[in-house]
Amino acid sequence: MSEQSLQSAVIKYIQLQYPFVRYCASLGGIRTSIRQAIKAKATGYVKGFPDLQITEARGGYFGLFIEIKMEKRYATKEQKEWIKDLTDRGYKAVIAKGLTDTITVVDDYLKLKKTNVKKG
Repeated sequence: MSEQSLQSAVIKYIQLQYPFVRYCASLGGIRTSIRQAIKAKATGYVKGFPDLQITEARGGYFGLFIEIKMEKRYATKEQKEWIKDLTDRGYKAVIAKGLTDTITVVDDYLKLKKTNVKKG
């Protein structure tokens, strides 16, 4: 299983189990041409940004960011920096390895009580 197919499996799980959840996945891990990479960078893609963001505020956090890794792969320096920075800013941000670990992170987070968010 590739990282791309792993991420696709996680997205399918979320769509089936949590159809109400708003999320967005980055294009990290998808190979692009040099031209496409330049366009991505010019339009705001930043190296190391987590693979998946779930915009539900739960458990006192403002949202969940997950860097999805294959079992035997490791996060880069930039990915670790993003995870730390997002955590420091009040988000739940983690590195998850494999399908089971990633689904557990999603399930555990979405079971948390909704964070009270002021509107306006």
